[in-house]
Amino acid sequence: MSVPPVFPAVVADVLDALPPRLRKRVDASIGRVAEWTVTVAADTARAELDADTALTWTLREGVLTTADDLVCSCLIAPKCLHRGIAVAAADVAEGTPEPVAVPDEPVADAVEPTSDAERAAAVALWDACATVLRAGATGSGAVVRAELLRAVHTARVTGLHRAAANGLRIAATLAAARAGDSSFDREALTAELVELMLLCHDLRTGTGPPAELRGTARREYRPIGSLRLYGLCTAAVVAASGYAGVVTYLVDDGGVLWTVPAIMPGGVEGVAAAASGPVAIGESGLSQRELGRAGLLLSGGTASPDRRLGAGKAVRAVAASPASWDEPPLAGLWAQPLPDQVTRAFHAHAEPESQRPAGADLLFVTGTVLGAAGDALRLATDGTHVDLVGDGDRARENLRVLANAPGLRIRAVARLLPDRPGTAVALAVAGDLDLPADLSHHVDLGLDRLQRSHVAGDGTRELPARPEPADRVPRPARPLENVVHRIALGGRAVAAVASAQREVAALTRDGLTTTADLLAGLADASRDRGRDAFGRVVRDEGDDFPLAWLRAGLHVREFTRAAARHAWLTEVGAN
Repeated sequence: MSVPPVFPAVVADVLDALPPRLRKRVDASIGRVAEWTVTVAADTARAELDADTALTWTLREGVLTTADDLVCSCLIAPKCLHRGIAVAAADVAEGTPEPVAVPDEPVADAVEPTSDAERAAAVALWDACATVLRAGATGSGAVVRAELLRAVHTARVTGLHRAAANGLRIAATLAAARAGDSSFDREALTAELVELMLLCHDLRTGTGPPAELRGTARREYRPIGSLRLYGLCTAAVVAASGYAGVVTYLVDDGGVLWTVPAIMPGGVEGVAAAASGPVAIGESGLSQRELGRAGLLLSGGTASPDRRLGAGKAVRAVAASPASWDEPPLAGLWAQPLPDQVTRAFHAHAEPESQRPAGADLLFVTGTVLGAAGDALRLATDGTHVDLVGDGDRARENLRVLANAPGLRIRAVARLLPDRPGTAVALAVAGDLDLPADLSHHVDLGLDRLQRSHVAGDGTRELPARPEPADRVPRPARPLENVVHRIALGGRAVAAVASAQREVAALTRDGLTTTADLLAGLADASRDRGRDAFGRVVRDEGDDFPLAWLRAGLHVREFTRAAARHAWLTEVGAN
């Protein structure tokens, strides 16, 4: 068994107690945890390290909440390496309360400007991120991560919940990088750092709506009254963060999408259990899979800002008649032109995920199956084409079955992939299929199983001309993007060593003068380090380098989004 999880501040408190010589040894010693046998009984945990040494945890709801609750029996405790290893190797508990319904009243502090304590917390998080940038993911060991977690704890205490959640994700990514975990992605780390540093900059300068910058500790569910809902589909979810389950999409009479999630900690094995589990809203008696093909009458309903339906005690819901994808209001989802859908999906991707309306990144595609195109199913759609890929083995198997039925007319619900023009992740399909009763209306690609007999047809389908394959998104800002990613991975020294003059000249010749100026500025800031009277490098604590990196990261993000949107619109035939 692994060591118990800890609250963020505990990691910093324990490492602060270590002498410098032991603090430097923590990273190299974390591997010892694999040799420990940890036993948990009630609210305590214990590990016998050797004949004379034992670690004892006092837990609250399974989590180590204070440094004093971790006790070692060795002679130099509490300033011992054993305690430092235990907290450095532990998972960090978020401690996020369960969602609750709140009355439909304005939040009292929504219009209050950021306080001195909030600005101080934002500065601490900014400084922690700057330290990560200077060291890079490969150089951010337990001490750097502990300082980030301390800043996260301070942010949470002062009410900066959005920044705290972002900081926890960065801390987890740094831990994955140090452990050599295959899930580590330097582009994801770069995106998280850009997002958090921009948020901290806005908080400490008072830029933007304070309530939006703060975020909320709990998902707020506000009254929405009564709704008549129709099941659209149920999608499987397997997140890299260790959660899995399903999300059911519903549509009201006005064509607005709503979601009912059933996601719990676990892996892919939790998808089937969540799909067959009961819907938590009301007493409909439906499972998640059944809800995706049924209707629902909702009264006293509540929902969060992203249109996730709540399950409060006052909510009533009963099963109702369904609607097929060819009937209103579901049919209206496919009436919007595909270029307009792509524009809407890109606007959604520019929003923080917690504020993204349900289904805003979905595409509703009608087309004719052309066959397989690499890992995708290619559909001909109104003079152009869209490639559908699967997320998970079951979805990919189903798409292969469809690819063997060229000429088949289908409708699909898919999630846009910004960096692959003309390509989307298919969630569900319907059309000229001979489906059994238990697959009425449509097929949920991640849950159901298509058979060849379902798509056989009569062999007389007409096959349209096969278009050329799509190109990937052009990346003219790649030289700057590479430097931004390399700094996130290897730190400031990586950019300080290499010369950027050739790339700057090439960008200038291509007319990308702003990109060239940002690259030159980032390269200069990476090397601009003072020296003392003895020629030794003076530790830089200023903001010049992190600000130069943030400006470059923002430019790359927005430039890439604009290029991706243009490539997608070109691919789907927008004028």
